[in-house]
Amino acid sequence: MKFDRIQSNPRFAELRDIVAAHPEWLKPWAGMFFRFQTIDFPMPKHVLGGEGAYKRGGRWNRLGIAAVYGSTNDVTALEESKANDRYYGLVTKTPRLVVAIEAQLVGVLDLTSAGIRRSLGVTLNELAGEDWRKLLEAGQESLSQALGRAAAAVGASGLLAKSAVVRQGVNVVVFPKAHRDDRMDVVEGDKLVRLGVRVRA
Repeated sequence: MKFDRIQSNPRFAELRDIVAAHPEWLKPWAGMFFRFQTIDFPMPKHVLGGEGAYKRGGRWNRLGIAAVYGSTNDVTALEESKANDRYYGLVTKTPRLVVAIEAQLVGVLDLTSAGIRRSLGVTLNELAGEDWRKLLEAGQESLSQALGRAAAAVGASGLLAKSAVVRQGVNVVVFPKAHRDDRMDVVEGDKLVRLGVRVRA
């Protein structure tokens, strides 16, 4: 599906304007998050590039917006990585690597905050309950994708959001290159470089 054939969510402009009116919501965030990475693209540049989400979309980004997805603990990251297979009734068999990423981000929108969600007029049930995959296949932007795009549009480095598949789990979504001062590094990324060379051999 081409990027320009996706119908914008009717709330996008409203959400963008609300976030833009509250620059104090975009706060620095530093920490470690985890993601499960297929061994097909193990190099750090692939882990941190967000190209898969750019081409396929995700819960918090529509096609055409690069995003790096992860979780603040590895258990949530594993369940999130299996969510797509479960949705389509598949058994997760593809070899995957757990990757730890250290991040220092300039301005993150924290959607785990009930106050921010209230100001945006969205609820956890609304965000977690929508079938964003079905909407994407129909060429429509979901509410969560519109909210992610709104955050990206006003210069957010990324966002924090409650996991839709793990109770108490928190996901991290980073928009690569949103800020020159944003930093992401794969822990022991040199080992992934060596693995990448072997995979290609």
